[in-house]
Amino acid sequence: MSNTQSPQHSVRCWLTLVAVASTIASGWPLLGGEPDGRLVLMHYMPWYESADVSGRWGGHWTGFDRSHDPDRRTPEGLPDIWSRFHPLIGPYDSADPALLDCHLAQLKLAGVDGLVVDWYGIAEAFDYPAIHKATTAAFEAAGRHGLSVAVCYEDRIVGLMTKGGMLPADQAATRVAEDLRWLDDHWFGSPAYATLAGRPLLLNFGPITVTDAAAWQAAIKPLRHRPALFALHHLWKKIGADGGFTWIHWDPWEGEPDEPEIRRRLRRVFALPSADPDEVIVSACPGYRDVYTDTRPELDHRAGDTLRVSLDEALASPASVVQLVTWNDYGEGTMIEPTHEFGYRFLEIVQDANRRRLGERLPFKADDLRLPARVYAARKAAAAPPADLDEVADLIRRGDCAKAEATLDRLKL
Repeated sequence: MSNTQSPQHSVRCWLTLVAVASTIASGWPLLGGEPDGRLVLMHYMPWYESADVSGRWGGHWTGFDRSHDPDRRTPEGLPDIWSRFHPLIGPYDSADPALLDCHLAQLKLAGVDGLVVDWYGIAEAFDYPAIHKATTAAFEAAGRHGLSVAVCYEDRIVGLMTKGGMLPADQAATRVAEDLRWLDDHWFGSPAYATLAGRPLLLNFGPITVTDAAAWQAAIKPLRHRPALFALHHLWKKIGADGGFTWIHWDPWEGEPDEPEIRRRLRRVFALPSADPDEVIVSACPGYRDVYTDTRPELDHRAGDTLRVSLDEALASPASVVQLVTWNDYGEGTMIEPTHEFGYRFLEIVQDANRRRLGERLPFKADDLRLPARVYAARKAAAAPPADLDEVADLIRRGDCAKAEATLDRLKL
């Protein structure tokens, strides 16, 4: 999910967190919870900054050594970004309302029930303030689209702050407690926050720095809304969490296994956190190909088969929550978002799987997935009056894709 070249983030290599979403009414069909009882959630990175919105290109586009420049073009004519892959809509800013409207509409049209948003707390360190700003924007926008949001928190951030001289080592647990208290005061009680069995779902990609169970329980005890805490599959019991989650696992694909063997291996992976499915969150991934100095092995995207098979097995598992890993981690090459390299292939796979899951409750087709990007492109190019584009965006939010498409065609967009 991130990289060791940056002081802000860490390479996330083989396990996931996920959330359970409560559906927010916004004119959309209610998708979650029925008929199979599963919720499909998308892990979402809010850490991108663009020159037109934030005044500069952020490190997740340029690399933290600033060795890339999205204003330059590659020999293939694509923006020069710190990734092997390129978003089809171009590099963007995570706090841009137009961008969030596009992303969330695409996810809803694909039958996704909610988001798991990476959040690095409220400390004034590194790019954490920008991530907080974008996460807040995503949280507010998701409710308008009928999606709910859970937070993915990394206690690793306090270790990075300590290493950078920004936080005394003996204050690490206090920093975590302060971040959790902020969540409790501002988001946990919101109807847009994802819940599991009536409790706000909190995910920790760890524990990495604060590994003492007493510290975590002390941080949670005074909260008004006691969260359901899920942590990495091999570490969750260490801090007395409520369950564990899987992330990216290479072993199901190692060697040259046939598909039945891959499926058997995936089922074993999904049972790693616990024999109790209530304590397990499973993940599906399209592949992995990072750009880091300490690069991890590649997980071949297999022209979509990696996502298709892993999502199929995840939905067939007894776990009630499936996480898609990820929407837009371009550094690790796990993006399901439409790209120049793969087009809409991965998002169409997600839509197909959710159509089998939801039947007539997901009436949208593959062509509908393109509509939000048409609106986004028109907004960025100022190609139509904002009021006309707002009208089209509202039609998409309400699920009237036929009328939205007709309007875009009429506007020649």
